[in-house]
Amino acid sequence: MEKKSWILVILVVSLFGNAALFMDRLRVNRIEDLKYELLNAYIQRDLVQLEETIQYQQDNQWKNETLVTQKLDDAIDSIILHSGMETDKDKEAILMKLYDYMNEFRVGDGTFDVSLNDKQRADYIHLAQKLRSNGWNSRVGYDTSWDFFASKVNEFVPQSPEQPASKP
Repeated sequence: MEKKSWILVILVVSLFGNAALFMDRLRVNRIEDLKYELLNAYIQRDLVQLEETIQYQQDNQWKNETLVTQKLDDAIDSIILHSGMETDKDKEAILMKLYDYMNEFRVGDGTFDVSLNDKQRADYIHLAQKLRSNGWNSRVGYDTSWDFFASKVNEFVPQSPEQPASKP
């Protein structure tokens, strides 16, 4: 084969190779986007359910306070799951910021029989109000993109630590 023919073959193979790499990169990026959409949706869904549960308990004289602590645990578990799958340190830091804040509201010793005191109820009511004002309630749709989620977390979590639910 002539030198020109070899160069043409190399260029064609290179073109197909680069196209395949480009398509693979697009696929990987799409999978990453879907991962964030799914994990962000889980966290946001659990935060919405927590807000609704707190409101329901407040409306019904706190007849089943354990539901509130269970929904809080669900939200924290979703945050931990996402954090554990995160490889980007900046994104992990935002998730840990949310985790640390939500973890402050935990009460009890992990059992299913929880009785809240007046301060803890007030802290949960304040948390529900913050969730609602931040757009995490059933009457508002939410975007599952990472940028939107991160901005919501940064709006939600105070810069200086609050003192929510007291530990028993």
